[in-house]
Amino acid sequence: MRKMSLRELFEKEREVFEGYKKTNPELFVSPERPETELLSHIGIGIDFKSRLKGYLCLYFHDFIVEELSVNREISEIEPREMRIKVPSDPFTLYCDLIKVGISTKAAISNLANELGIGANKIGYAGLKDVKALTSQRIAFPNIDSEIFEKIKGLSFQNIFLTNFSIGKGSLQPGQMFGNRFTILVRTKPGAGKKKVIENIKRMEKEGFLNLYYFQRFGTPRLLSHQLGKLILEGKYKEAVFSFLFERGMKGLPLIDKIRKEAESSHNWNEVERIFSELPYTFRNELRFTSYLKEHPRNFIGALFFLEDQTSLWVYAYTSYLFNLLLSLDKKMDLPDEIPLPLSNNPKDSDIYKFWLEKDNIKDFQKSLKYFPFIVLKRRLIKSRIFPQELQYKILPEGIIISFILKKGAYATTFLMNLFEVKKGLPRPEWVKTKEYDIKKELKIGSLEKAKEILGEDIFKLPE
Repeated sequence: MRKMSLRELFEKEREVFEGYKKTNPELFVSPERPETELLSHIGIGIDFKSRLKGYLCLYFHDFIVEELSVNREISEIEPREMRIKVPSDPFTLYCDLIKVGISTKAAISNLANELGIGANKIGYAGLKDVKALTSQRIAFPNIDSEIFEKIKGLSFQNIFLTNFSIGKGSLQPGQMFGNRFTILVRTKPGAGKKKVIENIKRMEKEGFLNLYYFQRFGTPRLLSHQLGKLILEGKYKEAVFSFLFERGMKGLPLIDKIRKEAESSHNWNEVERIFSELPYTFRNELRFTSYLKEHPRNFIGALFFLEDQTSLWVYAYTSYLFNLLLSLDKKMDLPDEIPLPLSNNPKDSDIYKFWLEKDNIKDFQKSLKYFPFIVLKRRLIKSRIFPQELQYKILPEGIIISFILKKGAYATTFLMNLFEVKKGLPRPEWVKTKEYDIKKELKIGSLEKAKEILGEDIFKLPE
């Protein structure tokens, strides 16, 4: 039986969602939690004092991300056609991937499926946001003129390729300078925006703490670091069960309902059947159950089988510890760079000894011996980030901010210092829905051509 693509799984699931929305709309209203509670949960214990309430990503194009290469060449969202001479020998094709409302990995998977190649044959430097309009350089190494023509002819609802060039080699993860973010933060009318501008100018000079924000911890449940902690404690079964069944900090009641039903089932076949109702949302849960059906009690094997998830969870726990350390900023002088705890240098983990002992983690090397893909090495992280090329414009509906961050830094961490940020539903009643071309407002380009190619429907206000 042919394996369904991520796009097909998403489309199948959307039909199920529409059915539930008609019959049980209450299953789509998430309970509210105070921001301070959520931040504390991921290790951020900083008092940001009074900030404006800000709403992100009303439209996909309220949040634009454009990648900068190692040479600081920017992959813009504006299409750029270049005449190229295709060589007779195999070559690497480089181009800009413009996408909206889809992850980088899903976009790469869709391209690979259409071309009949493995996704690992397409090179890229970084992962870009889903709820955004983004552009990044990708590479198709070792192709010929026939494949090139096929690539040029690809057509998707939420993806297009442009700015083609011929070269050698490929792109590897991390092979980039950073990203330019252009973001409209919607605020209450008449709110104190001048104070925000003062803080922007201050952060341009003083920088901001390089905290890990929610996306590092598995939104919306924010469980990833807790799963990593269980693995480092050697509690492998607990980690698997927690991932499959725990409801977490946030999420739709519908998803919680399905997890609860799966938890009360009696075998892995039944768990798989229940999760299969939403094959996109529960795609990783279904990967676990496919293994556990054949090996019902081998939880170490299940974690090894899903090495991508296991790695994310373990590294999320190190991010949690890093947040705890940075939260001591007012109480100690932080060095410019700080090592993460999973290091081959014992002195690096000693920095986090208080919290490791508190979490009952005594020998993480022993706990990780089953997972050779998690490599202990020294990883130095900047404690403070300095945004570059800052621009802003005040609108009646909010503030447009554009800035460049080096790789490894999050735009949402920057914004967290300025706003009490909210996304998704329920949408605050004060959010105004006027649409803007935010690049055009700052005179750094326009999204008109991208909208024309991708289609107006994608850019409509979400229901």
